[in-house]
Amino acid sequence: MAWISISSLAEIAAILFGLFGLAFLFIARRVDKWPMRMGIAILSFVLVLSAVDLAESAAFFYRAPLPLCRALFLADTLLTPILPMLVTAYFLHCCGEDWHRSRVMYILYAMTGLSLTVEFFHLLTGAITVTPDYVVEGAPWPVFYLGMAFALPAVRLIALHQRRKKLSRMQRFSFIISFLTPSYTQSVLAELLLLSDLVRRYQEQKEDAARQRARIAVLQMRPHFIFNTLMSIYYLCGLDPQKAQQVIRDFSRYLQSNFNAIVEEEAIPFEKELEHTGAYLAVEQARFEGQLSVAFDTPFTAFRLPPLTLQPIVENAVKHGLDPNLEPLHISIVTERMEAGVRITVEDNGPGYDPSKDSEPHATLESIQSRLSSMCGGTLEIVPREAGGTRVTIFVPVQSS
Repeated sequence: MAWISISSLAEIAAILFGLFGLAFLFIARRVDKWPMRMGIAILSFVLVLSAVDLAESAAFFYRAPLPLCRALFLADTLLTPILPMLVTAYFLHCCGEDWHRSRVMYILYAMTGLSLTVEFFHLLTGAITVTPDYVVEGAPWPVFYLGMAFALPAVRLIALHQRRKKLSRMQRFSFIISFLTPSYTQSVLAELLLLSDLVRRYQEQKEDAARQRARIAVLQMRPHFIFNTLMSIYYLCGLDPQKAQQVIRDFSRYLQSNFNAIVEEEAIPFEKELEHTGAYLAVEQARFEGQLSVAFDTPFTAFRLPPLTLQPIVENAVKHGLDPNLEPLHISIVTERMEAGVRITVEDNGPGYDPSKDSEPHATLESIQSRLSSMCGGTLEIVPREAGGTRVTIFVPVQSS
């Protein structure tokens, strides 16, 4: 493999990093949509560019037909300026700017467009060509090309200096190196920068999900609920010791499920969430005997969802629906297998809740929506029922248990 040069080794490394990066994006597909799209765009482009560069090096070394060598040289010439543009767009996004409307991008568009137009013109007219000796000849307008070689990185470095406080020290260093290096090393550096950022975002997202689960667990274990449950057990010990034992068992299962949910980092089997919900409802039915009834119709349970998804919704229905002045609260929990996933429906006949008419923030519901979306691509919908009460619909894409 004598045709392998230092630049070719860099291209091979870029291809390997690119394949690894795309595999990582598939595994960590819960990363925010924008970094995902930008990551796929940069990694895919680097794979194409590196493959073209490798093919060009091999074609020149093995004396492939001249038309093929010239076509590969043309493709390499036209593709190479695109990578710095993608890296610059990612840099501006990291600074919190909309790169579509950035003056920096407009300037680079104009300069790169001018450079490509001149280069393409020289290629078409033969001023720059691949000779029968497999040598690239022709260097018209050397001042122009030399000026562009300095001007394009200069614009990026000036933009970086102006926005340096918006980036971490590692990001500043990485972007400086990336803006100054030639294309064959810039590919590897761009991928390393992107992958490290995606890993950081993925880790932050997992940590944020863990904090949200802990927050919900704390919110769910409200002091007055625990106090009232303990007082109910206290009175039941004298009136009905057997029932008191049952409530203690259900209450212990409820607390254990809450504590377990805090440490869960992935989606859990629906059976676990259903068991947690059942333990909670059993405690509330013992406390509000005759005022709360529940119907379960859950024939399909072979799927996963984020912990603390169903139980907080049911508890919300109990909290806002139980009223001694109203008729007894009835809650139904139904699971249905759909073509693309599973639909969970929670309905109650309480006073009703319409989120479109409520401007107050609801941290628990917002957290459930966020975790459903990020952890399994699910959705949450809350609407008032025509017959009174509320209907909550959770959709979870099909996944193995």
